[in-house]
Amino acid sequence: MKGKLLTRAGLVSLVLSLSVTAGAAFAEREANPKNLVPLRAYAEQLGGKVKWDHGTRTATIYRLGHSYSVTIGKDQAVVDGTVRSIIAPISEDGTTYVSLQFLQDALGTTAGWNSQNGVILDKEDITDKAIIFTQQAFGNPSALPNLALSDNLKSALSADVLSKEITALTGQLGAYKGIESAATDSNSVHQNVTLNVTFERTSLPVTIRFKSEGEIDDIFFNTTGAEAPYSKPGYDKPETYTEKDVVIGQGTWALPGTLTLPAGSSKGPFPVLILVQGSGPNDRDESLGALKPFRDLAVGLASKGIAVLRYEKRTREYPHQYAANPSATIKEEALDDALAAVDLMSGTEGIDSKSIYILGHSQGGFMMPRLLQADTSHRIAGSVIMSGPGGNFFDLLIEQFNYLAGLHQMPQATLDLYKTQFALLNSKDFDPAHPPKDFILPKWWVDLRGYEPAEMAKTQSGRMLVLQGQRDYQVPAAQLDIWKNALKNRSDVVYKLYPKLNHFYSEGDGALSTPSEYWKPGNVPEYVIDDITKWIQTR
Repeated sequence: MKGKLLTRAGLVSLVLSLSVTAGAAFAEREANPKNLVPLRAYAEQLGGKVKWDHGTRTATIYRLGHSYSVTIGKDQAVVDGTVRSIIAPISEDGTTYVSLQFLQDALGTTAGWNSQNGVILDKEDITDKAIIFTQQAFGNPSALPNLALSDNLKSALSADVLSKEITALTGQLGAYKGIESAATDSNSVHQNVTLNVTFERTSLPVTIRFKSEGEIDDIFFNTTGAEAPYSKPGYDKPETYTEKDVVIGQGTWALPGTLTLPAGSSKGPFPVLILVQGSGPNDRDESLGALKPFRDLAVGLASKGIAVLRYEKRTREYPHQYAANPSATIKEEALDDALAAVDLMSGTEGIDSKSIYILGHSQGGFMMPRLLQADTSHRIAGSVIMSGPGGNFFDLLIEQFNYLAGLHQMPQATLDLYKTQFALLNSKDFDPAHPPKDFILPKWWVDLRGYEPAEMAKTQSGRMLVLQGQRDYQVPAAQLDIWKNALKNRSDVVYKLYPKLNHFYSEGDGALSTPSEYWKPGNVPEYVIDDITKWIQTR
């Protein structure tokens, strides 16, 4: 299961939405017919950095990977090395004034300017909002000004939460330096702006999520950092499948997803496999480093006649709203959304409602017996456990953490802390209602006390396929034996062990894999997809 660099909550940012009356804007234009604005104040509010050359009287703006130079009294500017004609800048009282229209064109912004209030944001320009949001967050993290936040995010946010998160972030990565780039995209739930934010020691992507009304609905700090280049598998043949955006659930926790359907003359109904991720704030592809195992499974299975549904995890789409609930357990993190996905597939055209299967990877497999228990209508025809722990969760994590500490990828102090906390949880004297004063873990961990998936599955029924990689250091191959021993009296379970595969089902050599292996290009082998296909199609 993936580790986390920081708390689930991640970074919180702010947005400043400024406006002026029509009368004030008219007066501003009348007093300033050339619409000249203070270059430094305008550019810096929008995330730019300004360098002044006193000798040549030239100001250069650096913003989002571009540069723009203007010289006092000259009617030419240099934009990324190209000369452009402009209204000549002027200087008054040490301030350089430049045409607003030039700055808007050069900086790629729609923001206006008012001498009293500063930058005026176009409410539809989410990129400018996201940039000012981040500037304000790091500029004064201890205060919460008037924010354009959704009601749900307002209830999850406080100045104290913001201050602690900014302090944790800069403490680990160094002082905030600026914003390197910005990119926009949208899904079936949110419009998103992803900023590459730079610090003294590194840079990390920060995604700010907007509702259609332009309100900020959440912010995701990608603790795993930028991804490595992904290589599509050889079996990815676009002519064999189609994809469409879907929404899982509704209201507060609506999640964007992708339904991959077999193409060709047949219109179904198709059997469907719903994919449930492991721990951490995963995307729908379960991306890590250079790997996207859920995308591989989707395109591979769809080419063989099986539809696949995958979706963003709640802790990725709504990290702060989720973290605001101290009583949240694995049920709120993943189980409820998996059941919502089953609901969606039960009523989706082209899907065989009697052939809904579900695959849980890592933590997703770990929770599978609970999911099957919660499926009181028995809509799930069968389940696939992909490297899912079968025994005591806390013992498994100590084994994993010991391995990482041996690789010098986990501090000894962190390992010792978890050993102490897990020993308390494993103790028969532990009282969840009155935990020891030195117990610091949230309810999420307490909820798993005494839960052993393979033991719960003993009394359950329904077809099951249990997959395991021999080189997996996160969920070692011994966990497969736990499943086999516990379910030895069940005749509806099939087991597969793959000698060359790691936790994310890419191939490698040697005994156990290491975390660095995830940054090497690789794909789920076609033989795994064939095994899943055969199991689903054998009724």
